[in-house]
Amino acid sequence: MSATSDNRNSPFVVGVSGHRDLHPDTLETLRREITLFLEALKSHLPDTELRILAGMAAGADLLVVRTALDLGLGVDAVLPMPLAQYAADFDPEALAALNTLLAHPRLRCRELPLAAPAEPRAADSAVRDLHYSRLSRGLIRGSSLLLTLWDGAPSPLPAGTADTVLRYLGVRTDRNRDDLQLQFTDAAADQEDLPARFAYWIPAVRARSAPGPDARRPCYLAGLGDNALLRLPAMPRRLEIHLRSLNIYNREYQHYLGRWRRPPVPDSLLGALPPALALEPREVPVLERIDAQYGKADALAMYFQKRSDQLFTFLNVVAFAMGLAYLTYEKFMSTRVLLLLYLVILVSSVGLYRVLHERHWFAKHLMCRALAETLRVKFYLRLARGDQLVDAEEMLSLSSVNRFHGFGWIGHVLTAVEAPPAGDMWAAHATGSAADGVEIAWIENQCRYFVRKVTHLRRTSERTKWLKRILFAVLLAVILTLLLLGESAASQRLFGGVPLERALTFVIGVVAVLLASWELHQNKMANRELLWQYRNQLKHFSRARAQLSRTFAAGRRLEIIAELGKDSLMESYLWTIHRFHREHEPPGRA
Repeated sequence: MSATSDNRNSPFVVGVSGHRDLHPDTLETLRREITLFLEALKSHLPDTELRILAGMAAGADLLVVRTALDLGLGVDAVLPMPLAQYAADFDPEALAALNTLLAHPRLRCRELPLAAPAEPRAADSAVRDLHYSRLSRGLIRGSSLLLTLWDGAPSPLPAGTADTVLRYLGVRTDRNRDDLQLQFTDAAADQEDLPARFAYWIPAVRARSAPGPDARRPCYLAGLGDNALLRLPAMPRRLEIHLRSLNIYNREYQHYLGRWRRPPVPDSLLGALPPALALEPREVPVLERIDAQYGKADALAMYFQKRSDQLFTFLNVVAFAMGLAYLTYEKFMSTRVLLLLYLVILVSSVGLYRVLHERHWFAKHLMCRALAETLRVKFYLRLARGDQLVDAEEMLSLSSVNRFHGFGWIGHVLTAVEAPPAGDMWAAHATGSAADGVEIAWIENQCRYFVRKVTHLRRTSERTKWLKRILFAVLLAVILTLLLLGESAASQRLFGGVPLERALTFVIGVVAVLLASWELHQNKMANRELLWQYRNQLKHFSRARAQLSRTFAAGRRLEIIAELGKDSLMESYLWTIHRFHREHEPPGRA
């Protein structure tokens, strides 16, 4: 069950919310505005797939989807209920248009399962409201940007256009859902304290209103507070940076693949699952998408780690070479040739280091590793049917990793692999088989992995300590030899007539430079911090394994796995924060 190559392009997802009853005289104008918006967005993402996420309701949804397909974009259709039941909400003309669009080859469709009503005698309208509420939550969670065809008026209707937009922007919750008016405030697109989420608003006239000249122009919206929205005349600077960074991520993966005649097979979480673990067919595409994105992030993380390690090694070799050249000049050969060599090493190494350092291999390694570990947790939580219990984007925000320069795009990759809940979560609790599979495929595997890593790093650390002790002993022995020989060391000659005293002081200098460059390399590689992280991760997984061995209620087992996911993510983010601060300035605008 390998993921297709399409799954490895990390898409940018635009959700759609709009009125069903658009005025027919405005449809061409709306279609033109939709086209301009999607084309402008695509211009920022030349190497990145742009996908539309829509509930396929009549009116705005179908208009946006039809326009997107005509522009060659892909569409993810999420029906709030099976099509047989959903068809009751369409007139014959709209239903025919829906069926035509669902048959399009660039459209992927997923139907949310029917939800059992909380009350056996619940009215059909209440049940349908529940389905639309689930769809609205899915749009909010699965969209990186919301496109809305909205009249700008508030409405208390649950899961309606106004409700979806306001909840997406964070200005409406269950505590203030009965607002009667909205406040719009103009703001600059380059304002630094803008929130993370944005919507693109195309003002729309509803069928019950008389169309006429509208002074309102399409604009970006951001949340300001209860019932308050910011209007931004152009794309927010923060969003523009995220789009550019996401596009660079996709382009670099293509360059990475182009370096190999036969690209290495990415690591696969799906391929490592126990053969006996049965997967629900409707969950396989979701798991494949997460697995494909994990394999991509993991491959790039290892690639950038190798490059950054080589850069660190180069820095240390140059430092040692410069020290060796100076000692040789000082003790043996006071010639301009060595000074020239020293100058060449200094200038060329500084220039080369600056050029290579500007490629930000180390920062990219941290970005991709944070993303890969997040996707790993997301995969196993989805497998256990508990991914809704852990909000990875919220964890990123709490740790402030997403505020580091260049890290903000990670959230868009996570958003793109979001999927509606895997059926009734509490029904999943009743079986517990998925959680049992995760215990075998994830927890046991990770425990063995961290045990190996801790053992290896501990042995490496011990060898390093002994080598340092040996060098220190050599240094001490040479100094004692000089003290014992006294003035006679200056008169004794070695091969080539070199005074013994100079030779011994040269050895002292070489050992000191070697110890300094070695310590610099260890500081850059941060093996101590890595050992600390692996030990903490091992504690988390061992504790979860012990708890699961004594817990039999399926719901409680899933909660333990969710808590493990949070602990594991936060441990990875803390390590990322520590390593980033080692090499970079404090976080700024992301």
